[in-house]
Amino acid sequence: MSLEAPLTWGFAYRRPVSSRRGRRPALDPEVEKRLLDAVRAGVPVSDAAPMAGVHPSTVYRWLERAEEEQRRREAGHRARAVEQPFCEFRDRFTRARSEGKAQLVLLVRKAATGGQVLRERVRTVRDPETGERVVQTERDFAQPDWRAAQFLLACLAPETFGRAAQARIEVAPAGGGELPVEASGRGDAVDRLAARLSKIREDFAAELAEEAEVVDAELVDGPDT
Repeated sequence: MSLEAPLTWGFAYRRPVSSRRGRRPALDPEVEKRLLDAVRAGVPVSDAAPMAGVHPSTVYRWLERAEEEQRRREAGHRARAVEQPFCEFRDRFTRARSEGKAQLVLLVRKAATGGQVLRERVRTVRDPETGERVVQTERDFAQPDWRAAQFLLACLAPETFGRAAQARIEVAPAGGGELPVEASGRGDAVDRLAARLSKIREDFAAELAEEAEVVDAELVDGPDT
């Protein structure tokens, strides 16, 4: 047997397998879920990205890749399959941000219209005619908040109710020409808003008066007795 021949002894040589796994891609379902949940809650990307375990610049790079791919496709180039996950992520990111804004708008709208139950009291009274005990529920409702309504109008219709629009309002003096009057910017808009809120307040007050009315009832027990 030649001493120069490799001593394999019938076994094929195999490279040892490393126990270290490859780097997990940053854009995976777990990272995306944490990121989009935070964005949907109104958290800015600068804070939502660390919550998901990535750097904010990484999120912006994903979005830039999606925008670049969209421009390529609009220019007539062939779609690249490797960029498709980033395009889908951009769509889900935009949807999550819109859903978060919609939830906040609903909260402001509820505060503007009022009507939420603030406190509820249950009392037991005795009917003087039948002698039976009757359970009554009294509720205190939130009043409409004109500040929330004004804020919502300024956000949804800034050209009409925003501060910039109020500064642009001008009135024509009797002698002709245009004279800017800053103080008159809130006139008609505030009057209409005040009238609307007053009508809502009167409606709620009437409903509360009807529910709170007790006829021929004797208080037997309750939190105030």
